Amino acid sequence: MSPAATTTGSPRLAIDATTERSAMRLFDPHGVTLEDVVLGAWEDLVAGGPAECPVCGGRMRTAGGCDSCGADLS
Repeated sequence: MSPAATTTGSPRLAIDATTERSAMRLFDPHGVTLEDVVLGAWEDLVAGGPAECPVCGGRMRTAGGCDSCGADLS
């Protein structure tokens, strides 16, 4: 038999395991995410109060969006 036929490990499995670990780090945030910021602003607006604009940090209102940059979460 040739040496390649007698190897025990599968190179593909090693690549898949490395890719899986990288994907876990990529999609496992360790801090405040953009989603957290937008949802927090949305919750503040739904509660009827002003919120901090996730784009510029200005004041957002339920009607009209951000007073500073015009961003709208709807």
